[in-house]
Amino acid sequence: MEPDWSNLPKDILETVSRKIASVSDYLRCRAVCIPWRSALSPSPRHLPIQPPWLLLPYNPNVKQGNDDDSNRFFYDFSTSRIRRINLPETCGKQFCGSSQGWLALESGPQISLLNPITRVEMQLPSLEMPPAIWGVLGVESEERMSSLQSQLDIWSSRLQRGLTDPIIQRFILTSKPTDPDCVVMALFKTNWGLAFCRIGDESWTVFEAPARDGIGNGLIDATYHNGLFYCFSFDEVKVYNLNNNTREVMKIIIPLEQAGYHLIEGEVEELLLVAQHWAPHGLSKRDQFSIYKLVIGDDGPDWIETSGIGERMCFICEGIEQCFTFPIDNFQMQVLGGNLLCYASPLIVEKNREDYWGWHPEDNFGYDIKMVKFPTVEVPYFSNYWRDHVIELVKNLGSYPTAYSRGLWITPSFH
Repeated sequence: MEPDWSNLPKDILETVSRKIASVSDYLRCRAVCIPWRSALSPSPRHLPIQPPWLLLPYNPNVKQGNDDDSNRFFYDFSTSRIRRINLPETCGKQFCGSSQGWLALESGPQISLLNPITRVEMQLPSLEMPPAIWGVLGVESEERMSSLQSQLDIWSSRLQRGLTDPIIQRFILTSKPTDPDCVVMALFKTNWGLAFCRIGDESWTVFEAPARDGIGNGLIDATYHNGLFYCFSFDEVKVYNLNNNTREVMKIIIPLEQAGYHLIEGEVEELLLVAQHWAPHGLSKRDQFSIYKLVIGDDGPDWIETSGIGERMCFICEGIEQCFTFPIDNFQMQVLGGNLLCYASPLIVEKNREDYWGWHPEDNFGYDIKMVKFPTVEVPYFSNYWRDHVIELVKNLGSYPTAYSRGLWITPSFH
């Protein structure tokens, strides 16, 4: 007589499930049969921080049809396998970032948060109106209403091409959106500024007012660190405290010019700047990085080069300029150690228009995924260290029309 696995006692199932360390294994365990699904929690809390998955490109213009239209594929960094999840909630929407295991989705002026594991979706305030007419922190209404018609015209035009070019550049959650104290921060592209809201708010509040001259406010990136929001431009770092609605501006020049920059959280009280160097011709990025730490000394703040990011892992996705880190203390892949950077780079894998230089709408693109261990000492700029220590994990992952969305890292979570 064969054992009846479906009738295992609930306490035994729960004990076994607590030994599971990955989201995908837990999902498979609950999918064995109806009794197991009923016995096991849909939102376990024992799982460690998960290695990120790379959400692979999809066509955001396709409305919901059959399952094939709503299937989304993820590259699992820890197992090198492709995961498929049916997410009809993403049909007709373009993602504009991820944070705390949640995707931020745009559909015209409508913004929402989606957990791709639980499929829970939360609506955020609409972006129907441009930031110039929102409540701007510390700015009188007369000033923010200036050039209103011009702002409205540009904003309307910008929203119409949202599915191919999301208006949000950087998206950050201070905690899980199920937390009542969660704050959502959005850094908008071009000259639209920096804004925040809380779950349940009816509108956004602006940190940094949109530029009035149409040139832009120069903001490059932003992050949340030790209860404060940081954003930076080429010549200053701005620090926002939501507890008392204050803003501090530190004048500080970026250390390099020919590089792409990301603000990340370091160890303890550290705020770090990752610089990915540009190739000499300035048209692509190279496999070479510098790390700078924000130091506030007697002579004022400065970016000081350091040898790495400590006991943390850093993930970058080029194309959407995504970058984040987390400690490896309870990370599932501790064997890799810290001071490690993994980055996904889009590249043309099928050149369908040889008569056209650069990316053409008829070309197809895929991803290379590489990993590098930061040196424990500073490396001279012209050293061969980076060439010799970059590990190519995946070559030419996928082949997608250039009209598709770009890839995006996300840390899978049940919460």
